Amino acid sequence: MDYMFVDADNHYYEAEDAFIRHGDEDVKRYVRWVSEGKRRYMVFGSTMIGLANTAVPNPTFDPIAKPGAFHARLKELQDRTTGVTGLPLTDMHKAYGQLEHIPEGYRVNHARIDMIDEQNVEKCLLFPTLGDCVEGLMHDNVPMAYKVFHAFNLWLEEDWGYAYRDRLYAPPYIPMLDPELAAAELEFLLQKGVKAISLRPGPANGRSPADPSWDRFWSLMNESGTLAAYHGYGGTTKYSEAFDRMWGQSHADEGYNAALGQALTSDRGILETTVALVLGNLFGRFPNVRIASIELGCAWTPYALHMVDHAGSLLERRITAFGQTMQDLPSDVFKEHIYISPFPEEDVVGLS
Repeated sequence: MDYMFVDADNHYYEAEDAFIRHGDEDVKRYVRWVSEGKRRYMVFGSTMIGLANTAVPNPTFDPIAKPGAFHARLKELQDRTTGVTGLPLTDMHKAYGQLEHIPEGYRVNHARIDMIDEQNVEKCLLFPTLGDCVEGLMHDNVPMAYKVFHAFNLWLEEDWGYAYRDRLYAPPYIPMLDPELAAAELEFLLQKGVKAISLRPGPANGRSPADPSWDRFWSLMNESGTLAAYHGYGGTTKYSEAFDRMWGQSHADEGYNAALGQALTSDRGILETTVALVLGNLFGRFPNVRIASIELGCAWTPYALHMVDHAGSLLERRITAFGQTMQDLPSDVFKEHIYISPFPEEDVVGLS
């Protein structure tokens, strides 16, 4: 290419003390490492994290899979002539290929600059790997969740910087669990000059994120022009908990349960969040707010546009939220304020 790329979905691997280096004694008692033979695990509260509740099989990230480890597997699945269709990958070595010692550029900002130079990347957004997967472990202790992520955000500033050399933009993470605590953390981060915030899609602890109780948070985002980046997530969520209650009580076939759960919940968070923001007239109240959907694909987008334009009564299609009536076509509002990073195998041209 004769131009450089801007990568919307780079990642870093967290240092082992990412959640505790800047935490107080309460945080250090809540988040800790334990050893089991040669393996080391992290514990949040009383929950030992692992693949089932975080989607991260190895929280030490050393050794780690080599770049492109899934490429051959995905090509096999794409090429139906090979006859490979959903073969089980119970052997982690087959899934992740040959492992390697973690490269410096995965944890050190100046080394990452060298890596993106080689890849012809001008700038990138750098998201958490483990950090995106642990919010669901702390829903039962909301104040602690904010203390843990405040410590995490201080680590992120120290190790990576929020806008290193104006090329690496590392969005700090804010749980959408408590409006006052979220606004306080956002105010603190805006004083540090952050350009984007990393958020988990889904309900805001039983409420819509467009509920007026969140207006202070969105007012700060609106005034600062900070990007709200909803990123893909793993592990325990309100959606996985709801699936277990509604669909998952039969344990006759755990493989079927896992496949059904993935099919029914994988797009729900971002679909429902964007619809809730548009129909809640968030962008009418805060017109400078911009939303990015990262690592969540785009297959859900046509249905989301259908949903917002067919909301309201059958004949009126009149959208009223929190004392205001939307004047614009909801799908137009969606298209103006929400940016979507599709997966390469999806209909990228159709999205545009």
